[in-house]
Amino acid sequence: MAVFNGARDQYQVPLAMAQAGRLEALVTDWYSPLDRSWARAVQAALPARVGAALRRRYAPGLPSARVVPLWSQALRQARGADLARVDAALGAHAGRLAARRGAGLLAYSYYAHDAFTAYGSAGPRVLFQVHPHPASLRALFRDEMARVPQADSLAGEEEMRDAGERFGRLSREPLLADLCIAASRYTGRTLVENGVDPARVRVVPYGVDVEYLHPAAERAPGPLRVLFAGQMVQRKGLSDLLTAWGSLGLRDAELTLVGRGRFDQGVLRSHEGSFRMETDASRARLRELYQQADVLCVPSLAEGFGLVYLEALACGTPVIGTVNSGAADVVTEGRDGWVVPIRSPDALAERLRWCHENRDALASMRAHARETALRHDWAAFRAGVVAALPGPGAPDDFSRGHNGGA
Repeated sequence: MAVFNGARDQYQVPLAMAQAGRLEALVTDWYSPLDRSWARAVQAALPARVGAALRRRYAPGLPSARVVPLWSQALRQARGADLARVDAALGAHAGRLAARRGAGLLAYSYYAHDAFTAYGSAGPRVLFQVHPHPASLRALFRDEMARVPQADSLAGEEEMRDAGERFGRLSREPLLADLCIAASRYTGRTLVENGVDPARVRVVPYGVDVEYLHPAAERAPGPLRVLFAGQMVQRKGLSDLLTAWGSLGLRDAELTLVGRGRFDQGVLRSHEGSFRMETDASRARLRELYQQADVLCVPSLAEGFGLVYLEALACGTPVIGTVNSGAADVVTEGRDGWVVPIRSPDALAERLRWCHENRDALASMRAHARETALRHDWAAFRAGVVAALPGPGAPDDFSRGHNGGA
């Protein structure tokens, strides 16, 4: 049994379980049954925008018969109900259902506390830890607020504004699990820092769509193009990047910030004129920006993984990431990118200067970047998830005795 809200990770975890015959059911808010002819007929009659929304809530290979939608919670959410309460209801329902069916239970962060509490000790409890441990993030952000006071977004980070009870519940989730799956070694380290036995942690790096994301047939000549992709906030290391960039004063070079959502306006204003910015870029536009960039630089303070690194690599673009991200799990230093310490404008400036002075060598890294992405496609991620789960026939068997039947 798996549980989460929305289309988490494009449904790759339950899809992996279904392909391996290990999925009893996915409990979620709603799912499009586009594997059924009547649903496809309805979709075809709807406006294109609605049809696209339905497609986003469907994954080929994940049968709708294996999904338990809680429409009541979807309606509550649509009416503006507190999301934490919706998550709790989903988790508790999944826990009770898994216990009744005698199935193991895999819960994403935010659902796991209620899911595992309702489930009890009926079988193995697996947590998919989406973000680093909240206690580690809270300590990191408190320090950062003193270091970069103009970064207003830090006070609004979920780990900083959570009420005491919710913060405690999220902090306890990993301790309730028999096994924790994390997408990066950094996330895994934060779990260990907060009391999780290292033997109960498995790291499975995320994957990427290497068919949609690919190198461009041609790249336009021009200046060194450095790209930042993500929310323009200090959690992503925005101030450090802009400080490094400003210190270089490079000619024949441009920095583009692309993203949506929150913005640290104080940080952006203090470096105004040194970059160009795009907001609300479409998926196709983001792919184009990846393809035309010479290097992606996202020096995040903390990432559960950071899909932008793999997305850029898939487009043949080397990356600069930090030790507190999934870049450390996929990048080979100097071959397809670099990994630098957090809070280090000097290290960023050094790497960016090298990129500017070694354009031919940087271009030669593009083939290696694509090779790295091909080794980390979604199929590899799904295989890693299945390998991490307690195996069939073991004392802590994750699946039911009849291999995940309904």
